[in-house]
Amino acid sequence: NPSPIRRRRRSQPQCPSPPPPGRLQTPEPLAHPLPPSPRALAAMAPHGDRKKGKGADRPGKPGLGPNRKEFKNHRKEEGEKAGGAEEQEQEQQPAPHPAALFNAADDGDFPRGGRSLLSRDEMAEARTEAEVEFEKEERRGKKKRKANVSSGIDGDDDLGTLFGGATTGKLPRFANRITLKNISPSMKLWGVVIEVNQKDIIVSLPGGMRGFVRTEEVSDIALHGNSKDNEGSVCAEVVHVGQLVPCMVLQVDDDKKEGKAHKRVWLSLRLSRMYKGLSLDAIQDGMVLTAQVKSVEDHGYILYFGVSTFSGFMPKAGKETVKIESGQLIQCVVKGIDKARSIIHLSSDEDLISKSIIKDLKGLSIDHLIPGMMMSARVHSVLENGVMLSFLTYFTGTADIFNLSSSFPSGNWKDDYSKNKKVNARILFVDPSTRAVGLTLNQHLLRLNVPPINVKVGEIYDKSRVLRVDKKAGLFLEIPSPTPSPGFVSIHDVSDKDVKNVEKKFREGSLTRVRVLGVRHLEGVALGTLKDSAFEGSVFTHADVKPGMVVRAKVVTVEPFGAIVQFSSGVKALCPLPHMSELDNIVKPPKKFKAGAELLFRVLGCKSKRITVTYKKSLVKSKLEVLASYADAKIGLVTHGWITKIEKHGCFVRFYNGVQGFVSRSELGLEPGIEAESVYHVGQVVKCRIVSVVPTSRKLYVSFTMSSNRVIQADTAKVGTIVSGVVERLTPATVVVSVNGFSKGSILNEQLADHHGQAAQLKNLLKPGHEFNQLLVLDTEGQNLVLSAKHSLINTANDIPSEISQMQAGAVVHGYICNIIEAGCFVRFLGHLTGFSPKDKAVDRPIEKLSDVFCVGQSVRSHVLNVNAESARVKLSLQQSMCSSPDCSFIQGYFLLDQKIAALKYSGPSTSHDWVKYFGIGSLVKGEVGAIEEYGVILNFKDHPDVVGLIEHHQLGGSTVKVGSSVKGLVVDLSDGVVNLSLKPELVGSVSKDGKKKKRHRAAVLDLELREEVNAVVEIVKDSYVVLSVPEYNHAIGFAPLMDYNSQLLPQHHYDNGQCITVVVGSIPSSDPSGRLILLPKGSAQDSNISSSKRAKKKSDYKVGSLVEAEVQLFS
Repeated sequence: NPSPIRRRRRSQPQCPSPPPPGRLQTPEPLAHPLPPSPRALAAMAPHGDRKKGKGADRPGKPGLGPNRKEFKNHRKEEGEKAGGAEEQEQEQQPAPHPAALFNAADDGDFPRGGRSLLSRDEMAEARTEAEVEFEKEERRGKKKRKANVSSGIDGDDDLGTLFGGATTGKLPRFANRITLKNISPSMKLWGVVIEVNQKDIIVSLPGGMRGFVRTEEVSDIALHGNSKDNEGSVCAEVVHVGQLVPCMVLQVDDDKKEGKAHKRVWLSLRLSRMYKGLSLDAIQDGMVLTAQVKSVEDHGYILYFGVSTFSGFMPKAGKETVKIESGQLIQCVVKGIDKARSIIHLSSDEDLISKSIIKDLKGLSIDHLIPGMMMSARVHSVLENGVMLSFLTYFTGTADIFNLSSSFPSGNWKDDYSKNKKVNARILFVDPSTRAVGLTLNQHLLRLNVPPINVKVGEIYDKSRVLRVDKKAGLFLEIPSPTPSPGFVSIHDVSDKDVKNVEKKFREGSLTRVRVLGVRHLEGVALGTLKDSAFEGSVFTHADVKPGMVVRAKVVTVEPFGAIVQFSSGVKALCPLPHMSELDNIVKPPKKFKAGAELLFRVLGCKSKRITVTYKKSLVKSKLEVLASYADAKIGLVTHGWITKIEKHGCFVRFYNGVQGFVSRSELGLEPGIEAESVYHVGQVVKCRIVSVVPTSRKLYVSFTMSSNRVIQADTAKVGTIVSGVVERLTPATVVVSVNGFSKGSILNEQLADHHGQAAQLKNLLKPGHEFNQLLVLDTEGQNLVLSAKHSLINTANDIPSEISQMQAGAVVHGYICNIIEAGCFVRFLGHLTGFSPKDKAVDRPIEKLSDVFCVGQSVRSHVLNVNAESARVKLSLQQSMCSSPDCSFIQGYFLLDQKIAALKYSGPSTSHDWVKYFGIGSLVKGEVGAIEEYGVILNFKDHPDVVGLIEHHQLGGSTVKVGSSVKGLVVDLSDGVVNLSLKPELVGSVSKDGKKKKRHRAAVLDLELREEVNAVVEIVKDSYVVLSVPEYNHAIGFAPLMDYNSQLLPQHHYDNGQCITVVVGSIPSSDPSGRLILLPKGSAQDSNISSSKRAKKKSDYKVGSLVEAEVQLFS
């Protein structure tokens, strides 16, 4: 009987390849078999002593029969071969179907031996006709096969498909290779890490593809992102650049960008995916596993494999070349298995890991094959672009020509792989769906080393030698880099024109010029091009792009955020929306930007293959030198930049390649009082001059004034000196003054007062011509002086530092807040000297926002915690517990400025100049009741109609008043044109009828001593202070502050009218410039400086030399 393979082969004469040995396939049975014809019976009849059939062994005819060794037991074997030609003739007939003949031949009604039903002459005639028909069919089959090959059929179709399974059956023509067309989820791949970013990892895969690993797919173990190298990236804790890792495909995204389909491969490094279903029984000694360090112990490392059924322990090596930390992915080899405790003992010996070979194990399935495993294999067959290998008894895999032992395959590379040759191979990829396995014989990868790359992308190598010419794939080259590197040029990159015969144009051993396009990191192969267009133009790859270069590009697409443009070489770049026009505040792209338009651009920068360009004409056509690095910044260099941010103290200017500089307000070329926003705008191109540069700290200071020669007045005030000034004009944010008759100065609104509420009041009353007697020079901006009228800064000008060398840890100095960020406050002193107070050191209690308790320009007292002269950093504390005022300077400054505000407010011709003296604190005045309101009684004064009197209801002292009646009251406060009076008998009675104070027989007001502790009664509670009376000293009127420099916006202590409190004398009227008795609440004064009253001193029981117990309350 004819073999089943012969039956199947004859039914498909168009197949060009002979069938492989040993593959048995059952033909499809017919529903209604037809009886055989006499000619067919003659073809199947025995032929006696006749020699081998002519259809099989005629010269020039391919043998269609199977290997005879597989069919030794067939008795009529030679007769069946001889009848092959006649059977071929029957296949051309429409009926009966060839399968019917095969079924008839196998039927039991036809004995294996015996006489034929036809005569000898009839059988000879039938054979002759069959042979002639067979030859015709054979010629038709060859033509058809030739046409198929030329048209691409049966050619590249097999190149992109994956196959797996046994080595029997139809053998493939090409080795398995992974492409974007056949890659699919659940594939396991071997790759090398080429980038570690903060949010993802980029892995180079087989075939030069790239895969991306998101942060959540990096590890199964919770990590904290403590790496310093990558800004706290979790990815950097797990892997490093150049590390070989096994990974699994999660998904392949199809994105359509710019009209083309782009695919992005997303991977996972999680061992729970890679080792899913792995059991302890599948582990064997000598097996190499990838593990993650779960924890670092004293004697070793606890390892995690993604499964909960077992764990691993690896002892610390005597000399570890690489430090192993928690979270890292490492490779280790199994040294022992403790099944009782489900623990694997492992080793990190690199030599042992690189030489370990996996052994055949019962129950081993394709799920246990992990990329990177090494095993012994045998060459099964040689394919057109690689070899097929068999390994671990049941499995087969292929290694393409890029993964052979030699990195430089020659034209006779197939001679190196004889059948059954033993080799070592590592798994490159595994596809569970098709059971396809890719292998590598690369000697570097066998030793677990990434193949070296000795070429640079974009470089041109003139004398590259052609090693092999593949008419379907391309050229294999040897690139003459410092160390010869393997290269490959695809058939599509051989020439700009279609090359019909590559073998004639390029011969093995010839030299050619190649430009490197990219690199296959895993195979260590450089990808190049021989196209003439590749050697033309200034930009071919991202590596050719230099900041500042002018290029012509075509607009590909226009988006709301900008335009995507493409250079002639295919490299793409982004022109951001602000750089699409010279105008500012561009809402939509200009009309010039249309798809297909070719425009001239200048490269702004190139980072991580992201190129940005500008279309601003002033930048594109600029003839000035390009500034693209801090090292290139030379003092005096004039160049173009563009403004990125405008602030009160200056502008930030951007140059090429991310270089940024700062222009202080003095270098903006503005007149005093002119705001920068009114002259400049963000995005504006400006000509800049380099003033100073510190390349190591990436600090650059520039100026908008082109001339460095300035006229410096001899009498120019220096920083920290006290000057006087006359108001010239007012702007919304500043007060412009003339200093010494020729210098210009500016006072910011927040620098007018220590109390933030009084600054606005004073600004509203100022007019040109008003003179400031004392102003502190905070800084100089060219010839313009930056001034302050703050009482606290003027009084302590000699103690405020201007250089970091003047700062000492532990000192408390006055300053003002210049900026507030989420992390803390910046405090400015004189000049540019600035300190920083962290958020936890700014206030005593936790606070959500610092802007709720501080404001820019606020006067503060700062406690110096630390001074670092090398880094020029000063750490401060603004906590009230450490920075409280030891004196009453804050409230004194408040009252002094309040008097000034009152004088300016009531300085008109209709206002009497002696009204302040008339309404002195503690004097009796007479007024007429004008109205009675809910908040108190309103009084009018005949001689001072602009002044209003107020008696709060609790200050009536039981008196009954009516509208129109006259009353006499004691002045207890005078503020903002309102006179507060009291009718309390004890207060009114403390003054004689002539309006002068009585002197009590026990003590007088002048008998009060500084720092003396006395009892006081709360009379009136104001927003910033309280009015008190001291019964012990003839009901003297005093004032106590409710806030301090650092606590102006903090919640204040609550006091009730009539409440009795203990205070300390801070300043007496005779010596206080405001003429008021200043009292400090006991909690805010320095207890160490408090002296007790005279009576307390007499009653003291302490003796000199006695031992006492004391509590430390303050360090000074």
